Amino acid sequence: MARGRRSQPRNNQTEPEVSSWLSGMLHALSGAPIILEVPSGSEMYQQVVQQFTQQWKHPTQVPSVIKLWRIYADQTVLDRFSNYQRGVENSRGIPGGNTRRRFHGTVRECCLGDTSSENALCRLTTCNLCRIIQSSFQLAKAGQRTNFGRFGSGIYTSATSSKANDYSSGSASPNKAMLVNDVVMGKVVKLTRTDTSLRRPPHGFDAVIGEPGGDLNYDECVVYNNDAIRPSFLVIYG
Repeated sequence: MARGRRSQPRNNQTEPEVSSWLSGMLHALSGAPIILEVPSGSEMYQQVVQQFTQQWKHPTQVPSVIKLWRIYADQTVLDRFSNYQRGVENSRGIPGGNTRRRFHGTVRECCLGDTSSENALCRLTTCNLCRIIQSSFQLAKAGQRTNFGRFGSGIYTSATSSKANDYSSGSASPNKAMLVNDVVMGKVVKLTRTDTSLRRPPHGFDAVIGEPGGDLNYDECVVYNNDAIRPSFLVIYG
């Protein structure tokens, strides 16, 4: 490197962005659950946004990502998830428990994430988005919104962002919101026909994958344990 030339921050972030990011991370560790904006020039941003855009399979125009936020969950949620992940990894012999990123759309009754300053969770009990970020997913609330679960009472996500978009709603903001989640899929069984009687995966499996064809046009992933999933990112788009 030439004398007097300063090295550049990694991932095309400016020095103020890096400093703000690191400060936010330290704050997040002590204030979780909390969301922290991901700099648009970072590798993390590019990876998540690329997955969002490439997995938009519906014939509608791919929307623009406005903001991306990293979700820092409560330590109790993290511990339960890690313990479950480790258990599946050990019992199945699958590295990482076959953990994948999957999309989930839900109701947002506030403007969380729309701008850099709108980063505080609301207190509305009807805002499913904030309640999931606050305490993760709850099987007890499965199916309350749609009164239907193609594969029974479970927590539903999809590898297809445009499918999750069908379930994203809210009247408080012109923008839409979607959660990107870490899902411990373990050993999966693939189904193409509806079975609303399921309350757990078939014996010997950890998750159900609804395959396109048969009764579905787009994929679904269903887990039946609160600890098998955690919200990791919030995508604001429109």
